Amino acid sequence: MNTDAPPSGYHFGYKTLMLALFPGGRPPQWRDQAACRGTDPETFTLVQHMGRAKELCSICPVLAACRADQLAWEQGRAPSRDRPIGVVGGMTGPERRAVHYPPAPSPAAPAVLSGMGVA
Repeated sequence: MNTDAPPSGYHFGYKTLMLALFPGGRPPQWRDQAACRGTDPETFTLVQHMGRAKELCSICPVLAACRADQLAWEQGRAPSRDRPIGVVGGMTGPERRAVHYPPAPSPAAPAVLSGMGVA
């Protein structure tokens, strides 16, 4: 797949989008080997298709690269990080949000020695 040229029928908007989404204006090379290549994007955004999306991701040879790129991209963009949507890198939006905002550890309860009156 030639990522230097827009798909036929596309114009200036394609180049602008590529520059906005990818450093250097080109998608990463690993995308050519992705199991989802050519799949309807709605598979990854509509709730009723999420199971199929996760299936595709589970057999993808570039899952680790996809996940790492998505998490890094979201990390630099608060709106994307705060409300991630769809399945990317085998993770749903809420799963990715949990990576960016892990639950705070519970405060340690004070040790109480039973029967000794020590708190």
